[in-house]
Amino acid sequence: MAKYDVAIVGGGPAGLVAARYAQHARLRVAMVTPSLGGKVNYSFALRGMKPIDTVWGANLVHRFEKVIKAKLDDHFALEAVKIERREDGFEVMMGGGKRIEARAVILTTGASARRLYIAGEKEYWGRGLSFSAISHAPLFAGRDVAVVGGGERALLATLELAPIAKRVYLVAAHPQRMAELPIAEQVAKHSNVVTFQNWEVQQILGDDFVTGISLVGVNGEIRQIPVEGVFIQFALVPSNEMVRDLVDLDRDGHVIVNHRCETSVPGLFAAGDVTSVHAEQVPVAIGEGAKAALSAWEYLSTHP
Repeated sequence: MAKYDVAIVGGGPAGLVAARYAQHARLRVAMVTPSLGGKVNYSFALRGMKPIDTVWGANLVHRFEKVIKAKLDDHFALEAVKIERREDGFEVMMGGGKRIEARAVILTTGASARRLYIAGEKEYWGRGLSFSAISHAPLFAGRDVAVVGGGERALLATLELAPIAKRVYLVAAHPQRMAELPIAEQVAKHSNVVTFQNWEVQQILGDDFVTGISLVGVNGEIRQIPVEGVFIQFALVPSNEMVRDLVDLDRDGHVIVNHRCETSVPGLFAAGDVTSVHAEQVPVAIGEGAKAALSAWEYLSTHP
């Protein structure tokens, strides 16, 4: 079985930066991830606007990717299915039965967005439909938009969009849960926010780009709302399956880390959106990835 100083599980911004720092420390590094780049691989476009890279830090991540590919000891283009503690480190198990050992592990698997699985969702992703208001809200100045979701993430997205957009339609299938959140009062103060309570989105409408949403009420009534943007803002789902039984998680499933990116298991570090420090922003992931690698380097230096 192949052995490494550090295995980096996940290939997004945090993972790539962690790999580069680990290489700089002359550690033997393996990356376990089906693909490299993560969220920086996606562009976004609106009507009248050319497709652009809307992710801050993307160019830096791509530069890291080129260097890493040239110097990486091994890249296993597979999903990690389980990470287990061993007496002298960790064992990383992948799909197809492949296994490697590492003295330390850095988990950077990120988090995925909850989808609606309705008509038009897949077709208009990146063409007016977004899963991250933090990343794309500034592009919608003066435009009508819809925010879908009744939790804290949807309310925060509405607060980010309200000062920018012409009108914000907040579609909440379960408004009673939303009303219990403290920031709901702040949302209600914005006169350009229209809330659809007890309605659900059944289709994303559009031509080349998003043009509207089709809603259905609890009584079966159907309404079409013209918008140029749709933000699907349910709580993110951390990709924690491989360590769920190993490390401490918060109530939302994020891996709990301290200021040094250390988890509850010595030698296992985590960075990026899979952790309790998630921010959905590449610059934050870059910093956390670098920090995790430095912490792992120090750990390996003191645990030969």
